[in-house]
Amino acid sequence: MNRKIGLRALVLPPLLALGLLGLWWLWHWQYSQTQADAQRHAENRLALYTSSLQGALERFTYLPGLLAQQPLIQAALRDPSDLSLPQVNRHLALVAERSGAETIFLMNDQGVTLASSNHELEQSFVGHDYHFRPYFFDAMHKGSGEFFAVGSTTGRPGYFTSYAVTLSGAATAGVLTVKVSLEALQDDWRRAHENVMLSDANGVVILSSREQWRFQHIDGLSDAALAQIHAQRQFLDEPLPLLGRRLHDGTLVMDTQGVGERFLVTSLPLSTLGWSMHYLSPVRPLYTSARNMLLAGLVTLSALLLLGLWLRERQKRQHMRDAQAQIVQQANVRLEERVQERTRALEDAQAELVQAGKLAALGTMAAGIAHELNQPLSGIRTYAANGERLLALGRQETAGANFQRIQVLSKRLARLIEQLKLFARKGGSRDSVDLQTSLDFVLELLEERFQQQKVRLERDGAWQQPLLVRGDDVRLEQLLTNLLGNALDALGDTPDGVIHLHAEVTPAQVLLTIHDNGPGLPQEVIEQMFDPFFTTKPVGEGLGLGLFISYGIVQDLGGKLSAGNHVAKGAWFRLALPRGEELPT
Repeated sequence: MNRKIGLRALVLPPLLALGLLGLWWLWHWQYSQTQADAQRHAENRLALYTSSLQGALERFTYLPGLLAQQPLIQAALRDPSDLSLPQVNRHLALVAERSGAETIFLMNDQGVTLASSNHELEQSFVGHDYHFRPYFFDAMHKGSGEFFAVGSTTGRPGYFTSYAVTLSGAATAGVLTVKVSLEALQDDWRRAHENVMLSDANGVVILSSREQWRFQHIDGLSDAALAQIHAQRQFLDEPLPLLGRRLHDGTLVMDTQGVGERFLVTSLPLSTLGWSMHYLSPVRPLYTSARNMLLAGLVTLSALLLLGLWLRERQKRQHMRDAQAQIVQQANVRLEERVQERTRALEDAQAELVQAGKLAALGTMAAGIAHELNQPLSGIRTYAANGERLLALGRQETAGANFQRIQVLSKRLARLIEQLKLFARKGGSRDSVDLQTSLDFVLELLEERFQQQKVRLERDGAWQQPLLVRGDDVRLEQLLTNLLGNALDALGDTPDGVIHLHAEVTPAQVLLTIHDNGPGLPQEVIEQMFDPFFTTKPVGEGLGLGLFISYGIVQDLGGKLSAGNHVAKGAWFRLALPRGEELPT
C-alpha cells in the first residue's frame, strides 16, 4: 500500500505539469491561428478598399490636363478680361456637374483664382489666393500636382489634382485644379461597420470609418512636419492630437467611448502622395477565441481525468463481478435453455407479425390506388356511353365534347401511373433546362422593381415553344438576373421605360436579345464593360463584377454574350446558348 502511494506521488506532479504546459500551448496556438485569420481578412479587405479608392481618384486625374489644353481656358489666361471669364465659369460649372467633381477652378501664375465652377455660391473660389498650396507650387514647377487638405474657403476636406496651363510653349501661365470629395467613400466604410483609416505621408488620418479618429496622427509628428502642415494650412486649425498609443507588440490602444480598445494594425502603402491604408482588427475577439479554446481544453482534460477515475473504479467492480459470476454460473446454464425456447417462440411470432404488416400495407396501397383510379374510370365509362348514344342521334359536336373529356381523364390516369413509376425508380439528372422557366422565375424576383420604375416588358419571337438550353437552373437564373438588373438600372431616369425580349431558335443555338430604350452605352464603355471592377456607377454603388460574372457563366456554358447600342435608342445584350435536348416526358 505504501509503495502504491509513493509511486502515485512520483507520477502525478509531472503529469500535472505536462497538462498545464499543454493548456498553455493550446491557448497560444489558437491565438496565433485566429490572429493569422484576422491578418488574411485584413489584407483582403485592404485590397478591396485600396482598389475602390484608386478607382475614385483615377476618374479625375486626366481631367485637369484635358481642360488645360482647351482654347477657352488658355484664352482666359492670355486675356483675363471680364468678358471672357463668365463664359469660363459656366464651362467649368458644366464640366464639374457632368464629371462629379466638387469644384474646378483656374488660377493665374500668382495663385489667384480667376474662374471657378462654384462662382455663383457664397463660398466661391473666385478672387482667393492659393499660392501657398502644394498643388499650385508643384504644377507651376513640375507641370502637375496633387494634395489632400481641408478647404480654406469652404472648410470641407478634399483631394486636389492640378495641371499647368502653358500658352504656345511659353512659360506656365496658370494652373487648373480639380477638387474631389472623398466623403462618399468614407461613408461606405462607415456603413460596412469596419475599422478602416487612410493616413497621409505624415501619419495624419485623413479618412476614417470612425469620425472621431479623423485628423489625428499615428506614431507622432515631428516639429518639421508640423511646421510644414501649418505653413500649407493643410488642416486649418485642427489640433491634430495623437491617436492612441503603440504597444511593444505593434498593437494600437485607443480610447473608444471612454473604454480603452486594442487593435491589430495591418497597413498597405499607396503610391498616391505617400498615403497608407490601415485596417484595424480588434484584439478582444482573438483573446476570446483563445480563452474559449483553453476552456475547451480544460474541459477535455477534466473529462479524461474523470474517465481515468471511472476506469479505475470499474476495474475494482469487475473483480467483484468475477467472483459473483462463479456463483450464478450454474443458474445461468439452466436459464439459457429456457431463454432459447422463448427466443424461438418470439422469432415465430415476429415472422407472423411481419407478414401481417406486409399484407396490411399491400391492402392499404391497393385501396388507395383503386380509389384514385375508380373515379376517372367511372367518368370514362359514362362519357363513352353518352358519346355512343349522341352519335347514334347524329349529335356529333356534343359527342366530340364528351370524347375530349375522356382524353382529359385519360391524361389524369397517366399522371397517376407516372407517379407510381417515379416512386419505383430513382430519377437521373437532366442537362437540358427550359430558358423560359428560368426567365419567369427571374421576372417574379424583379417584379417589384418593374412596378416601382413603371417599366413595361415586351416579348416577341419564338416564345410559343420551349427554349431548351444546356446548363443548370441556378447559373441561368443568376445570368438573367444580372442582365435584366442592368437594364433596369439603365432605365432609372427614363420615363416610360420599356424592356424588349426577343427569342430566336436556330439549329444549334437559342438566342435571347434584351433591349431597353434607355440612354445607351458609350463606345469606350462597351469595350471594357466585361472587365472585372469596371463600372459606370458612382463610388460605393457597385464593384463592377456583375457583367464580368455573367460573361464567365456564359463561357462555362459554351455560349457567347455580346452588347451594343440600338439604331433607334437604348442598349442591347445578346445571349447565345447551345440548344439542349428535348426533355423526357
